Amino acid sequence: MSYATLIRQIEAGEGLGFVDARALGAALLDGGVPELETAAFLVAFNQHDPGLDAWLGMHAALAERLPDFVAPTGPFRTVVLPTYHGVRTQPHLTPLLALLLRSFGIPVLIHGVLEGGGGTAAAYVLRELGIMPSSTVTQVNAALQDDGIAFAPVALLSPGLAALLALRARLGIDGWVTRLAALADVLGERSVRVTPVISEGEVAPTRAVLEALGGHALLLQGCEGEAFADPSQRPDMVLVQDGQGERVYEAQPASSLLANLPELDARATGAWTDQVMHDHLPLPLPIRNQLAVCLFAAGYTEDLNQARAITAINGFGRVAA
Repeated sequence: MSYATLIRQIEAGEGLGFVDARALGAALLDGGVPELETAAFLVAFNQHDPGLDAWLGMHAALAERLPDFVAPTGPFRTVVLPTYHGVRTQPHLTPLLALLLRSFGIPVLIHGVLEGGGGTAAAYVLRELGIMPSSTVTQVNAALQDDGIAFAPVALLSPGLAALLALRARLGIDGWVTRLAALADVLGERSVRVTPVISEGEVAPTRAVLEALGGHALLLQGCEGEAFADPSQRPDMVLVQDGQGERVYEAQPASSLLANLPELDARATGAWTDQVMHDHLPLPLPIRNQLAVCLFAAGYTEDLNQARAITAINGFGRVAA
């Protein structure tokens, strides 16, 4: 494999075939590519989409290296929430979405980074809520089965992926590595992957990848690239089931600021999240909408309208804890 040839091919906009991309992905994830060439690939991928076959090939390489996480037994699919950014303009609501889902009996696996790159990471808020990162695969599986929620740091998910993310931070670029991480199918058919992208332009090519992969996934332009909808401006939401994508919510223009949102720091967000869960405070509409899609995709309701009706009620019709 000639790295220089592949780099020129990507930079020329020619893309990569499945076989080449799978071999390249394996080499990158195994640390077999020299650092200079690895950096060149990251830059090239950020500037030129390598194409559907390339995404499928690299996804296959990552899938072969994922640990044996096990979805809990039970009637519902596990919702998988990737978290690979820090947020700076909104409170980090991935932990809130996770706890809301767990309150309906739906298991949740969160995977991602432990730091926010100058912003607030989901890991910071999870720590405030008493949810610590697991250090072994056994701990992840036990937490999913016993507690209904687990946080797997990226180094446990894939050391090679963690190394690429570290290089991404040094280069000051983003995009390709986090998109690959968000696509990771860590639990297979027994899961629903929430797949956030950073920009609107990434939605269509990522939808094509998810449809080609099959399974169940919710695609959206995440708030600052994270797995939750912007609480003040709902994005398009596309639900993919068994290889068929359908837009279930259209983007909603920015609304006025929501007075009940917390400050941006992890401690304030954690305290507010805890209060929401105990007192059933009103939720921002985009979070309600996303929760409804996740409930339906996980198998909690038979159709999306049922899930919309449940989440339209403050407290979801339940007595406050």
